Amino acid sequence: MSNKKDYKEKIMSIVQSKGLYSMMNNTKWRELKNGVAELSFCPPFVIKTVDEEETAYHQFDEDVSWHGDWGLYLDNYLGGDMYATPFYAVEYIKVRPRYTKQRGRLISDEVIDETKDFLSILEKYGIPFEELSGTFVIYGYRG
Repeated sequence: MSNKKDYKEKIMSIVQSKGLYSMMNNTKWRELKNGVAELSFCPPFVIKTVDEEETAYHQFDEDVSWHGDWGLYLDNYLGGDMYATPFYAVEYIKVRPRYTKQRGRLISDEVIDETKDFLSILEKYGIPFEELSGTFVIYGYRG
């Protein structure tokens, strides 16, 4: 059995044992990625997979100074080549369609905000989400 097949079986087993139900499918994930490709920058995000514990890293409630690597050319995955996560393993993704751009030591950072455009993408493709203080949570699975 291949590692990919073993991993998918592990994920499906966890989904079943936790009583989770699917909120997204491959089509919806692809639509989200295609919509993000139309933005002026790829918004930063964090992913929590079904098989990992939630940590402080997953809180993601403040603006950051980096863009997200959405792996726009990888079908069925979120993230770039090295850190790609298969759609079926995503419990949730948290997206902040804003980032800070440093302007100097004496001048406060500029906030670049694509919230309206990102929200339009979610609505256009009917992607279910929750917004928590400027962070959009898109669930692959819920309990």
